[in-house]
Amino acid sequence: MKIIPVKIGWELIFILILILFVPFKESFTHPNWKGSLVLVGVVLFIVYMIFSIRYSVSNDFLYVKNGIFGTTKINIHDISRVEKTWNPLSSPAPAIIGRVEIVWKGGNSIIISPKNYEEFQRLLQSINPGIVFKDA
Repeated sequence: MKIIPVKIGWELIFILILILFVPFKESFTHPNWKGSLVLVGVVLFIVYMIFSIRYSVSNDFLYVKNGIFGTTKINIHDISRVEKTWNPLSSPAPAIIGRVEIVWKGGNSIIISPKNYEEFQRLLQSINPGIVFKDA
């Protein structure tokens, strides 16, 4: 099994901090232990979701572990295209910069963010040289 490091973008974490700044400020200026507890729970859930994403390749399959949402298993021989994207859709890609969309048989697709795109590209091409790679 080959583990593919996940790129975690600090830009995404910065955006989350900005979004959560006002609720955190309010929880300190107007203490409410129930609201603070919910806010802490939300933050811990987001952190868990970001850091539980995993990518791996084993026996010609790409596995994308989506935190609590399960694992997507993709036959690498079914992949037709891998394309760099700026698509902001929610996906198992904890970075905004460095996202790639993988398209495979049946029009299925998923967006991920491998830490080293070139190494990821070489790995997939070594298994399926027919994959088309496009830079955005």
